[in-house]
Amino acid sequence: MFYFLLFIFSCQLFYYEDDKIKEIEIAKVSSEYNIGINKALSSSVRIHSLENGITYGHGSGNVFHIGKHLFILTASHVVDTSDTILIQEEGGNMMSAEVVYRNEYDDTAILLPHEEFESTTSSSYIVSKEHDIKAKKLHYYGYPQNLDGFLAVGFVSQSDYKRILMQSYAWFGASGSCVFDASGRVVGVVSAIVTQLDPYTGMAITPGNIVVVARVYDLERNKIREILVDAKAKSRNPD
Repeated sequence: MFYFLLFIFSCQLFYYEDDKIKEIEIAKVSSEYNIGINKALSSSVRIHSLENGITYGHGSGNVFHIGKHLFILTASHVVDTSDTILIQEEGGNMMSAEVVYRNEYDDTAILLPHEEFESTTSSSYIVSKEHDIKAKKLHYYGYPQNLDGFLAVGFVSQSDYKRILMQSYAWFGASGSCVFDASGRVVGVVSAIVTQLDPYTGMAITPGNIVVVARVYDLERNKIREILVDAKAKSRNPD
């Protein structure tokens, strides 16, 4: 009985329910990592965008599931002109993917992977519905520049249902990383960094610590499930 209680106290139980799906998730809790960090780390992938066979850039994204269906959430501008998309896991495994949803205004996109993941763990998709999350601590994990992975933390300076300004770090390649709160809920995706003109050179520079996050408040589970069913998304529990 004692060991059972230790197990319960070291985990947190989540229950998700809508009109079609009920899910139970048990998340491990420790003093060093919160649930948001664990989900950001385990579900993150690098997204390579190609046009006419040439790689013109890369971004980041995260793998989620709703019921039995798998998908990748990222920023729309990461894949805006792509005719070929390759997903890379941390272990180096590569697979192709296709865009099944894009919203340029909200800067969000949903991708379908075409193969099985070897080292990436999908997270249950649950969205934060809080309007004002000012001063809350958020986390994301992505692949800026040529780094093999970068964990960032930041505090919200401004927020509404569409955008968040977060005091954190982001650079090219981090776009599309999903931002999680401490409870493991998705708040949004890294969308942009703030730039300003250098008064001496007239060139654009970045302060380096202001990150724009596009919220996914309106990207509901029911809406995504319809998209995935129509696109014949892969099952996360293949026979």
